Amino acid sequence: MAVSAKQDRFRQIYLLAVLPPLFWAGNFLVARMFNEVIPPFQMSFWRWSIALLIILPFTVRAVLKNMPAIRRELAYLAFLGAIGITAFNCLIYLALQYTTVVNAALINSLMPVVTFILALFFMGDRLRMRQTFGVVVCIIGTLLIIARGDLAVLLALDINAGDFLVLAGLTFWALYTVMIRWRKSVLPPMVFLTVTIAFGVLFHFPLVGWEFATRGGLAAEPTNLLALLYLAIFPSLLAYIFWNRTVSALGPGKTGLFMYLMPIFSTLLAVLLLGEEFKIFHLIGMTLIVIGIALVTRPLIQPVPVQSAG
Repeated sequence: MAVSAKQDRFRQIYLLAVLPPLFWAGNFLVARMFNEVIPPFQMSFWRWSIALLIILPFTVRAVLKNMPAIRRELAYLAFLGAIGITAFNCLIYLALQYTTVVNAALINSLMPVVTFILALFFMGDRLRMRQTFGVVVCIIGTLLIIARGDLAVLLALDINAGDFLVLAGLTFWALYTVMIRWRKSVLPPMVFLTVTIAFGVLFHFPLVGWEFATRGGLAAEPTNLLALLYLAIFPSLLAYIFWNRTVSALGPGKTGLFMYLMPIFSTLLAVLLLGEEFKIFHLIGMTLIVIGIALVTRPLIQPVPVQSAG
């Protein structure tokens, strides 16, 4: 009976580990599906505003209790909110106005390597020969996807702007990840999450104001509201809770491996629900990126829990 109970517990833990990458893949899918009816900056703003409204009743007392520590870290928390919530999400949603979910997900899988490269500057790590080769392999895989398997596309610089926006977005998230490693906050995790979301929402205002003036607002239709609720609850809050629960049970190393499911889930959902194509250059590019990530990250670092990768 004890063995059976232990097996059931591990099944539950592994299910929890699978759900965050699935929710984050759904984030890309929903953003692409609603890109014509929900402007990108407003999509990001409402996603995190609703998430903040949901989480605040559960964390407001802890936030008030930790106010002295929050004041001491105010500039740091504001910076993290600006790059990890505002910049990353706005750029990804803007990218999905132009590129496909398949391209965005595969390019976004480059994030561990970009994180590692930034860590070289902030944390003083040294790049070994094996890791240098891994970075080169990742770059080749990414360029193959961006060029759509055609060297002439690169030479003519006929490159989809959305692919570059994904690269910019993941760079901001990688910087966010490095910053929270470089300078650890003294705040409890849920207080840290609440405050960074609050700053992220705040920094959306000028972008949303400009977008509203130039493009108009989103229509308050049931499907739009359901899409925003999904974005606020599943890839934002539940993914964060499940991910950290899994890290506590399995450790960051094993849990981090489940992130490799995100581009797979994203590709499957995009092909099945949006009719996007998964071509041979996608497969080769994805394979090169996975090999490069393994070469770069496995010798020295292990993944750490994150707020949300999508």
